[in-house]
Amino acid sequence: MLTSAIKKQIRSSFETAKTQLSDFSNRSSQNKMIAEISKTLSGEYAKSNPILCVEAPTGVGKTMAYLISCIPIAKANKKRLIISCANVALQEQILYKDIVEAKKYSSVEFRYALAKGRSRYVCIRNLINLTEENLNTQTLFEETLLWDEPPSQNQIDKLSEMTDNYSSTRWNGEIDDLESPPEFSLWQKVACNRFTCTAKSCEFYNDCAFFKARKKASQADVIIANHDLVLADIINGNNILPEVNDSIFVIDEAHHFSQKALSHFSINTSTEFMKTSIRQSQSTIDQISKIANLKTPESYIKKVDEAIVELIEVITNFEYLDDVYLFDMSGVSNEVVNTAKNLLTIFNTAFGNFLDQKDNWQNYCKRNTVKQIIIDNLNNIIGQNDQNLSSIISLLNAFTQSTHTGTPPTSNWIVKSKLSNKTNYHLNTAKIDVSNHLQSLIWSKAAGVILTSATLTSLGSFDRINQQLGLKEKENRYLRLSSPFNHKSVNFIVASMNASPSEVFEHTQELARELKKRINKEAGTLVLFASNNQMQMVADLVEKTIECELLVQGEYSKKRILEKHIEKRKNDEGSVIFGLDSFAEGVDLKGDNLNHVMIAKLRFSVPTSPIEKTTQSYLESLNRNPFMEISLPDASLRLIQACGRLIRSETDTGKITIFDNRLITKFYGKQLLDALPRYNIVVETTNR
Repeated sequence: MLTSAIKKQIRSSFETAKTQLSDFSNRSSQNKMIAEISKTLSGEYAKSNPILCVEAPTGVGKTMAYLISCIPIAKANKKRLIISCANVALQEQILYKDIVEAKKYSSVEFRYALAKGRSRYVCIRNLINLTEENLNTQTLFEETLLWDEPPSQNQIDKLSEMTDNYSSTRWNGEIDDLESPPEFSLWQKVACNRFTCTAKSCEFYNDCAFFKARKKASQADVIIANHDLVLADIINGNNILPEVNDSIFVIDEAHHFSQKALSHFSINTSTEFMKTSIRQSQSTIDQISKIANLKTPESYIKKVDEAIVELIEVITNFEYLDDVYLFDMSGVSNEVVNTAKNLLTIFNTAFGNFLDQKDNWQNYCKRNTVKQIIIDNLNNIIGQNDQNLSSIISLLNAFTQSTHTGTPPTSNWIVKSKLSNKTNYHLNTAKIDVSNHLQSLIWSKAAGVILTSATLTSLGSFDRINQQLGLKEKENRYLRLSSPFNHKSVNFIVASMNASPSEVFEHTQELARELKKRINKEAGTLVLFASNNQMQMVADLVEKTIECELLVQGEYSKKRILEKHIEKRKNDEGSVIFGLDSFAEGVDLKGDNLNHVMIAKLRFSVPTSPIEKTTQSYLESLNRNPFMEISLPDASLRLIQACGRLIRSETDTGKITIFDNRLITKFYGKQLLDALPRYNIVVETTNR
């Protein structure tokens, strides 16, 4: 229950925030969000789960609302608060601004920490071992098994620099804190890895960057993480974060959570990776046998190679569309299943032998004196082999599973690519519906969950997010907050266009002509495109005539484009940004930095990925309409996000223009317009 003590703490924090924060605005929507979070997490709604979905438009102050309400409740109930973000920008804003402010106004003392995945931290043991003075020698190169070829001098210098900086505490061991990070392949050799980590058995345990960070997180009341880490950690058994039932989750930017979840329930491997992995594991076994003076067991390299040749003979003649072959939703074809089963049998046996040799090595090290550097290097490659073989077996297991009627199918596909003079075949399998997994892993266990975003509804309803995440409307709480901004002062203009976006060439030409007429050379303009090809073509057509700076995505980084744009506006010069999806979300150009948002066309989800295509086939098999269930709601959400770039504060003004006549000519146009914030809708009747 929401006790009087907790109410007093929340009220006190809020009152202090009013005086502490220079930019504080008293907003009724924020007050309502605080109240609803407090009631939901405290069990005030007896017939509902402690789960609340809150759509909180920009300007509501949702971060402050959930910090003020969640922290006292979590502390009172001896739970930990985990704040999960979709991207680094919001994570850093919370870490370096919002949580710092919360420490000042909160009536409750709390500690906070940032949680990152293990692979973001260096393994100091590996780093030191790979920067030994004799690293250049061929002997050590052969013994470490970590290098496919002898390391270059640049690689050795980079590793030595990292070692020196870590030893002198100039670097904390996180890749994100390196001014000049190493290339991915080099970082992999020195990054922490749960398969190679020996934890407290490691001589560097007390100086380990990862375990220092984990210790700090274990002592924190509030942990700031991201969606990928939260999902990966829960799936792998909570190695970094506290147990789910001991946690209250705030899932910020919750509209990204389902896509992140889909990626965590997918598996892949490739024919060349299988060949390489069996050879690496055999090299490890040979090394163990040599050191421990054991008889080398049977090699499975030849059997794997032969089985892969059989698999390739089957799949090479499939009809690949853009190098992708998608199996139908009934599952993988029998001929592929049979060859995959043969491979699975071989890998299972090889893996069993590998694990036996791993045990032999551990027993040998207990009974004999072995150089520490040899132990470390061999343990490292054993861990990598373990990880590689396990992932291969997982994929082959999934590929050989029978399909189950009555449940959403998995999506199975093969991608072919060129690798030197070989063709590499990538086998993939993925869930198309992760709602049941999320229900069993998080929703049914968590002490409380707040899902929030500026855009959480589609077509004015929570139905789409419920479908994606497996939430049941009758069992949870839902809240749509009104925006504190005056959207009625904004003209949302549906431009009169002769060409429909389906007429690509004609629409592109007409769009270019319209932009030339409508772009104000003295203003700040953002033009959003759904297609890179159309964006480039329009840029070519208009760049010489718009008489102000044109910044096209791809020519500079997103960060640099925004910097250049803001600099132009500071000098009262016109600037136009041409951008794609990444500019339709998370771009915050306040005041005179942005006066006009132009949208080339509605962004409908065309099923291009294998998962999307399988989902479409599945819905159609049930006589359901993928367009109405997926494409239209998603288009509504994207349109609202794009429009949301314009008004970022109470004083912002401007207009929005969209060049898509389907808003007028198609049956769904009115639904999309009705779902928008309360703009002043202006439908042009004649071409300008």
